[in-house]
Amino acid sequence: MAAKPGAATPTYSPKIVGRSRLPIFKDSDLDWSRPDGRGFHQCRPALLQTGAVSSASGSAYAEFGNTKVIVSVFGPRESKKAMVYSDVGRLNCNVSYTNFASPTLGQGTDHKEYSSMLHKALEGVIMMETFPKTTVDVFALVLESGGSDLSVLISCASLALADAGIMMYDLITAVSVVCVCYNSCIDSSALSLMFISIK
Repeated sequence: MAAKPGAATPTYSPKIVGRSRLPIFKDSDLDWSRPDGRGFHQCRPALLQTGAVSSASGSAYAEFGNTKVIVSVFGPRESKKAMVYSDVGRLNCNVSYTNFASPTLGQGTDHKEYSSMLHKALEGVIMMETFPKTTVDVFALVLESGGSDLSVLISCASLALADAGIMMYDLITAVSVVCVCYNSCIDSSALSLMFISIK
């Protein structure tokens, strides 16, 4: 059936149901700032640098605000532990803090929990099959703890692995997120966490 000249052709238009989303941020939250002047959606100023340790296969130095981290990568090298032949390489991670990193931490504290989390983050991105029967050692040292240490460690370790020429699927980055009154606060520092707990 032909349409009459000048008549609009009927088109399908869906009915809009009266659904509405609640706003993620309230107007009163948008002007909130942390003691260091950042909004809750802003990261601290960052500095990333490779080649910090000349004796290592690869290394990186990272500063995120007051958090300062250095990571050294050694290998791939022959595994010191006698093990049966394996088609995939081995990854060892060790995280430690300097004596002066934070007043609340013990002297030269080793963090096995952080070492385990760093290992979990890195093992999925490294092509372990490219260095069979060998080991890659990642040593991370927190020089100054200013908050969100683990996320800075992960980002810096990824950069150090790339500097060492270790085959990876991609670089890995990390950021910490804290929930404050139903809102997300990214890259929290020790000072902002103290400020949040007081408020």
